[in-house]
Amino acid sequence: MRTITIKGGGKSIKSPDLIILKIEIEITEEEFDVALNSMTDLINKLNDSLENIGFSKNDLKTISYNIERNYDYVKKGIINKEYENKFAGYEISQELKLEFDFDTTILSDVLNSLNEFTEYLDFELIFSVKDKELMKKEVLINATKNAKFNAEILAEASEAKLGQLLKIEYEWDDTDFKSNTQLYGFEGYSRRSAVLINQTDIVPEDIEISDVVTFVWELI
Repeated sequence: MRTITIKGGGKSIKSPDLIILKIEIEITEEEFDVALNSMTDLINKLNDSLENIGFSKNDLKTISYNIERNYDYVKKGIINKEYENKFAGYEISQELKLEFDFDTTILSDVLNSLNEFTEYLDFELIFSVKDKELMKKEVLINATKNAKFNAEILAEASEAKLGQLLKIEYEWDDTDFKSNTQLYGFEGYSRRSAVLINQTDIVPEDIEISDVVTFVWELI
């Protein structure tokens, strides 16, 4: 039986309609209880600040939470050349995520609400899409159409026709549904940044994903 194997490529392009704010918070204190209470108080204040602009307490999601002992590598004495690890306190780090519709006014309000916490946190803004499954579907449909189109051309050129579809080989890779446009803080951040965002038309790059599917047809 004669067969033809074709790889079809497909892609999907969408404009971002979702903003994902990733927040990293880090607190270090000599005593464990103090560090734990400080982190709890900070998260409560952050939630209160976000609630004041329309979010609910459950909108801020925890991605990771880590507790470590910190040590400094220091000399044992002024003259002594030997070094030792000296306990420097407990470090608690937490990564959180806040998702909301793409809206520069909301984004400006969110950045303003974070301004008072700049001593403890950094952030990253990711522009994404809500309906990721739709983009996956479009990729697969386009890949299938592309493969069949090319297979029919090759079959005709070979004075044959496509017969039964015998095999499909496909494995979806992990894909980042995000724009190449990203914003980071807080170095040099101020309330003016939030005001500027509110007054400026931010147009992130479109999100583009692609994949390849392999098809095997019978030639008749």
